[in-house]
Amino acid sequence: MAKYYVTCLDRKTIVNADSELKACVVASEVMNVTTAGISWIVSERGFEKHEDDVMVPDHDIIAELLKRNGN
Repeated sequence: MAKYYVTCLDRKTIVNADSELKACVVASEVMNVTTAGISWIVSERGFEKHEDDVMVPDHDIIAELLKRNGN
């Protein structure tokens, strides 16, 4: 598992996960945050902006959360 730095709006957390999407799902659960119309920023290098940061749309995160919860 890799360490990911996840940012959503003004909230930030560090999580371990197998992928950027899974990192966002874990971060959503940890921060107790779900959003609409927002892309989450994921990096393996830190919270500063990097050219290789990944943006994960929140609809992908919500779909994964629903799948995990059996909905």
